[in-house]
Order: sequence, then C-alpha cells, then structure tokens
Amino acid sequence: MPSASHQLIKFLLFLCLSASLRADITVTQLANEGVIISDGETRIMIDGFVVEPYSVYGGLPADAALQFEQQSGAFADIDLALASHRHHDHNQPRFACAFMQGSTVTEFYSGSQVIGLMREKCRQFMTTSPRVHEVSPQYEAPESFQAGGAKIRIFPLSHGTRKYARIQNNGHLIEMGGLTVLHVGDAAMDATDYARAAIDKVDIDVALIPFWYFQPGPGADVVEKYIDARFKIAVHIPPGEMAEVKEYLKQDFPQVMILENPLDQAVFTAIGPPPQ
Repeated sequence: MPSASHQLIKFLLFLCLSASLRADITVTQLANEGVIISDGETRIMIDGFVVEPYSVYGGLPADAALQFEQQSGAFADIDLALASHRHHDHNQPRFACAFMQGSTVTEFYSGSQVIGLMREKCRQFMTTSPRVHEVSPQYEAPESFQAGGAKIRIFPLSHGTRKYARIQNNGHLIEMGGLTVLHVGDAAMDATDYARAAIDKVDIDVALIPFWYFQPGPGADVVEKYIDARFKIAVHIPPGEMAEVKEYLKQDFPQVMILENPLDQAVFTAIGPPPQ
C-alpha cells in the first residue's frame, strides 16, 4: 500500500496537472446573435457589427455603443470579426465599415453578400485592405484557418426556402481554450442541412442557438441530434419577448442559458461547468 506521503505527492501532482489543463473561454453577449469569444489572448467577434435596433431586434445600449465606437472595453483588441450573413440584425454595413477602418489589427471574414453591402459604404477600404477576406465555403470544402490561438471553420448552413433561399448564411466553429463553440447564424431548422454540414460529427462544448429552435416545431429535434452541446445559450431574443422566452425556457428547457443583456458574460472551462 502506498505511504501517506506518496499519496500526498500524487494528489498534489493531480492538482498541478488539473491547473495546467484548465482553460477558460468567456462569451460576451452583444446584440441579437452578436458575441465576443475570448480565451484571454485571442478575441473573436461574430455578428458584432450591430449597433442600432432593427425591426423587433435590439441594438446596443449607450454605454456599449460608446465602447464600440471607441473600440474600448468589450470591443478592445478584437483580433477577428466574422459575419454570418447580410441581414441588418447581424451586420450593419455603416458600423462595420467604421469599426474596421478604425482598427489596425482586426481581420474580417465573410461571404460575398456581406462584403458587397459593405462596399457600398466604404468601397476603397473594402477593395484594398489586406484585412478583408471574402470567403465562399462549400459543404464539402469549408474554409479553415487559424487566428492567434484559435482554429476557425466557416461552413454553409441554409437560411431557409423561398425568399430566404438565396441568402448566404455561414456557420462558424471556433476551437479555443480547449473548447469548441458553434455559432449557426440564422440557419434553418433543417436536419438534412445539418447532416450535409456534418455537424453531428463535431463534439461541441458551447452552442449559440436561436431561441426559436426551442419553440414547438422541428428545432428541438435538430438540437438533440446535431447541436446537443454541453452548454447551450439561447440567442437572438427580441427585447420585447425576453420575459416570455425566459419563462418557457425555464419550464421546458431549464438547462439552456440566456445572456439577457448586451455585455453580459458567461465563462466556460474545459474541465467543468461554468462558475456560478
């Protein structure tokens, strides 16, 4: 039987290894599906160029809008900006141009429809800056690259049928801090499309999921089969519907998180649940 001192050494070694393996990421809520994901070194913003309210959807409060304008606070030191699609509740070209022109380091990746709308606001910058990257991911050939300590995969997910069929919508998988984060944009609740994108082959830790996936309909089945992450965050909730959505999620999906206000944060770790 090992001695008490030997057991103590093993226990201390376990604590040291656990500490060295621990890796946290912070998810900061912005407007609608906008988020900033950070591991403390690399900072990635998805659908974050939204400042003004649009339709029933929210924008940034005055304090957050000022941080956006000054690229300070939550919006400081953004290494990479991504936009899922062209709709103004996900990317507002005037503010996107202002942010990118005000930065000297932020790299921007998006599809041709988003890039095209931004060219209408800041053509010279969008056509000459080496920090602007137009991507055209395919189901069989996603766009993959590295940004600091993060690995990024951009892949298509259908926005829907009829008037939405021609909208380019990209999903994003971010690997950082020992975790994988999924952002689906406004992906249709189409199991066939998720299967085509092979999302069921990915071990997802944190999924940012539009709140309507949890309403009656096909969304819950899609979540269960394709985006059953360890941690789920419901996003894109109109401010006027927040109380109602919180109530039914509490009743039917109590494990699903909500970051209710812009600049609210949640911290996740690769070796356990988020701190309370």
